[in-house]
Amino acid sequence: MYVKIRQDGSIGIGRGTEGEAEITMGFGEAHMVAAALEKLAQTARNHKQTYLKTTNVGGGNKIDFVRADDGTITISGDKQTYICTEPEIRELAEKLRHLPPVEVAPPSDYVQKTTPSNGMCLVVTNGGQSIRLRLPEAALLKTAIRSSINSRYFVETITIGQRRITASRTSDLKWQLRGGESTIKFTAYEIEALIAGLHNGILDVLMDLVKSFGSDDISDIRVKSVLQRIEQDTIKIFGENKSGKGIAKELTKRTKSIIGIGEFADERADSFIDMCKYVYTKLDTKWVEQLFDLFATAFVIAS
Repeated sequence: MYVKIRQDGSIGIGRGTEGEAEITMGFGEAHMVAAALEKLAQTARNHKQTYLKTTNVGGGNKIDFVRADDGTITISGDKQTYICTEPEIRELAEKLRHLPPVEVAPPSDYVQKTTPSNGMCLVVTNGGQSIRLRLPEAALLKTAIRSSINSRYFVETITIGQRRITASRTSDLKWQLRGGESTIKFTAYEIEALIAGLHNGILDVLMDLVKSFGSDDISDIRVKSVLQRIEQDTIKIFGENKSGKGIAKELTKRTKSIIGIGEFADERADSFIDMCKYVYTKLDTKWVEQLFDLFATAFVIAS
């Protein structure tokens, strides 16, 4: 049986297959599947166990482990079934227990991860100029630049409290970013790499947090502590406002898709960007700064 880390960050196991014809699970679930496999190998006969996946990655929501009376071992899930020997099962469990860390695509030459300070964790650089960004600012900046691609002229100033970052495009296919006293210019040739760099930079920071949860038996508790912080701090921000509890519930649900065990790696960044867009476009502007202050600390590991 092979084990692979797919492009989306999930785990696939199979034999003699290509593409997605395999049994899949979230990266954080590998140690739990390994434990089920070891129990299967240790049981002489007539054993059945069903592992319920935390996501439907691969299309299915469970993996069945069966050892029949004659000693035959089968693993089934995602419309795939594999018959294995006991040594194969033990070897598969060992492989799943010793996976390398998930590596995300590195930021581009224009966007680099930096040691967090006051929430600033990314820096955009080009032509000797640089602008430091917090995670929500990077999310909104990527959205603005993507919006400018299909335009002849574009200008947007992202305002969060005292922070102002302007993204603009002129008709001669030139872009520039202004933040504080810095102005960074980009050509059409560079702009796609900047967009990719912002996305990958956001993902890189988020994955640092996800990796910090580990893959042991209490990783779920670490995830729940962040979910609880988002919910409780959001309720505090809104105070007596009657919409506070509903928004806290919405942000907590979105947070789970960003940091939850078993989520696709690349989709975490998309989910975070969507949450920032939701706050910036749908909520009263008086709440934006405080919520983004929360995001800039809750999703970033302090140095």
